[in-house]
Amino acid sequence: MRSRRTALCGVSAALGTALLLLGGLIPGATYCAPLLGMLPLIPCMEEYGRGAALSVYAVTAALAVLLIPDKELACVYLFFGYYPALKPALDQIAARPLRLAAKLALCTAAALTMYFLLIRVLGLEQLSDDAALPLRALLLVMANVTFLLLDRALGQLSLVWRHRLRRLFFRR
Repeated sequence: MRSRRTALCGVSAALGTALLLLGGLIPGATYCAPLLGMLPLIPCMEEYGRGAALSVYAVTAALAVLLIPDKELACVYLFFGYYPALKPALDQIAARPLRLAAKLALCTAAALTMYFLLIRVLGLEQLSDDAALPLRALLLVMANVTFLLLDRALGQLSLVWRHRLRRLFFRR
């Protein structure tokens, strides 16, 4: 059973890294590829829990930072890629408005931290144009909307894994 867990987690990390690398090759995929890179975490989370999913995330994030030339893409995965492992804990919040507020606060904090580090630490000055402040606020709102769509998609894809795909990969 332990070998099955190691194999699934290793293949998931490799698949996530490959999806991120493909995103570095396709122009405009800076934000789509990290979302696709999160998908291999779903089977690990469903089968072996949060610890396995976070391990796959850590390996994939480390490989992304080391291998992907587009540092913004790697940072998007680094700051948001853990979400499939965190989602079940956030879904346990009983009050829907509080659950929604927690998810939006997580997205906003991750986005602001990521861009602060990209501008101040990595020196990507082209992201820090002061004249574009209203545009950045709009982009933050769009990021939150996209995050909520991602949340919904991950919930649906988890159901697809449980009820359809799992039996293709794990026969008893």
